[in-house]
Amino acid sequence: MRALQFLLNTPLRTRIRTLQARIELLENRIDHLESSIEASKFPDAETYEKLAKSEGRFLTVIAGESLIQGTLVSIQTESLELIDDSGQVVMIPFPRITAVRF
Repeated sequence: MRALQFLLNTPLRTRIRTLQARIELLENRIDHLESSIEASKFPDAETYEKLAKSEGRFLTVIAGESLIQGTLVSIQTESLELIDDSGQVVMIPFPRITAVRF
């Protein structure tokens, strides 16, 4: 009787192993995608470090087709704050920034 149960459960074991392998593959793909997203997020670690060192300095931010120049006041969690030539505080959301010139 046990031999019969073993034979009947063999396809089930194979299916479980296949599902486990697929889950592992999906976990690896998710890890890879999360890494890719983190690497493409602005600002990346290197740029954030440069920005942090540039507080109080003049820089140029390109956001879409706009060129914004001013003194970097602070780096917020989702934006940069500059004071432009007219003395106004300008907040620029990170997703809109395409380049920064130091």
